[in-house]
Amino acid sequence: MLIAGLDLAAKEGRCSGFAIIRTSEPKSKLILLKCLSTDDEIVDSIIKYGISLVAIDAPITPKPVMREVDRVMIKSGFKVFPPSFSWMKKLTQRAFKLYLTLRSRGVKVIETHPKSALTSSRISNVGKLCNVLGIDIEGYEEIINRNKDLRDALISALVAYCYVMNTCVKVVKACDGEIYLIKELTISTNE
Repeated sequence: MLIAGLDLAAKEGRCSGFAIIRTSEPKSKLILLKCLSTDDEIVDSIIKYGISLVAIDAPITPKPVMREVDRVMIKSGFKVFPPSFSWMKKLTQRAFKLYLTLRSRGVKVIETHPKSALTSSRISNVGKLCNVLGIDIEGYEEIINRNKDLRDALISALVAYCYVMNTCVKVVKACDGEIYLIKELTISTNE
């Protein structure tokens, strides 16, 4: 199965980080990590690769207003910008348009927040998180460390991985939405 993470940019033309993980036994693998620009490029890539689930780093809501789920995240100590915050309005509108398009094409879409997902996992960095989850990132280590958009896309893909594996997912819920994170994990003493 192929799952993806998308660190959506507020405007087309900027880097929207895109990561694909192939889930398999005994070890899942990061198979693609790159920037996409336009909505068409994003949708075409998701459909071309046959992605069944994508976790998007953007508010998925029809209106860019402060949601109860945003309040719950903030009260829980996660630093999220609500959809009503200046530039977040454009991001929210773009995300909801993509959500509707992808859903109509049979793709499951969930909302995430990479920084909060990494924080909730209690793992200090993305490389270690991949190791704990058993995700092979060989060949991508340097680019992950250099590019925040791609790093956030990978964390989003890890949230999607936890969602499908149903072993490491954490959900922050409210009456108006759900934000998927990663539950607290531990590093074995051998690492």
